[in-house]
Amino acid sequence: MSASGLGNLVFFDGIMNHALYLNILKDNLKLSAQNLGIGKFGYQDNDPMHTALNVRLWCLYNCPQNLKTPPQSPDLNPIEHIWKELEVRVRKHDIKTKRELKTVMVEEWMNIDAEITKKKLVKSIPKRLKAVVDAKGYPTKY
Repeated sequence: MSASGLGNLVFFDGIMNHALYLNILKDNLKLSAQNLGIGKFGYQDNDPMHTALNVRLWCLYNCPQNLKTPPQSPDLNPIEHIWKELEVRVRKHDIKTKRELKTVMVEEWMNIDAEITKKKLVKSIPKRLKAVVDAKGYPTKY
């Protein structure tokens, strides 16, 4: 996600691990970044699949401007708010099958306005960072 909108929504079957995560990055990150006009920039938290050696090496080469996060940092990633927005929208539908769920998710994902990502989330990052500093690394309202 960026101030200009959302990237690709990717579905997968099974359990996410570093190898699957790396394939998703390879297949989608560059295209999403190009579509959003954000270049080689990224943010990842300290999830083990994000910190696996193969993922770190790929990101070092492909996303040299990757924000670093402290090991025990509160979750500051604004994408968490997008997931919640998507969940709220999807729950308004009467979904019976996995196929319907995917269709609704894609439709609702496409309907999330860039103004939400820009005004509410990206512009909130300085406040988020200040809150972490003020809380000396302890949890914040974000």
